[in-house]
Amino acid sequence: MSNNDNNAIDEVSDASCDVGDCGKGDCEKCQEEVTPESKSMEECMGKSMEMLANTFSASAKRWEMIVYPSLFAFILLAGYGFYLIYSLTQDAHEMMISMKAVSNNMVVISESMLVISKNTDNQTIAMRDMAANMHGMNGSMNQMRQDMSVLNHSISRPMNKMNSFMPW
Repeated sequence: MSNNDNNAIDEVSDASCDVGDCGKGDCEKCQEEVTPESKSMEECMGKSMEMLANTFSASAKRWEMIVYPSLFAFILLAGYGFYLIYSLTQDAHEMMISMKAVSNNMVVISESMLVISKNTDNQTIAMRDMAANMHGMNGSMNQMRQDMSVLNHSISRPMNKMNSFMPW
């Protein structure tokens, strides 16, 4: 290995050794005097918990920036969704009431159509009677026309002669 490679490895190990426990023999942090109190289990756990708490706190702050606005948006959308469902149920209720009235009116219309049908049957019978009567009236009118023609022919010749004597 070259000298440059050793320097690069040292820089990497220095960068990764923050607390002095990387385990390398030539690490200055690891070679410092270690007292029994500094490396006790409690201190190690305390440092680990502190690092965990700091990491969690930083993570929580990042999540707060996402979660709280999202929660507010969710509550706002849930309220709007409730309003839409409430108004839909109100509209459906009003439509049901209107349909009940339409149903009642359809029953009345159905009954009226039965009466109209019976009246139409009666009207058809009356129209047939009127047609028969009109046929009879046509025959009578034709007879009256013939009688008037005969009367006109009978009276007009003598009246023609009398009219020449009349002064008016």
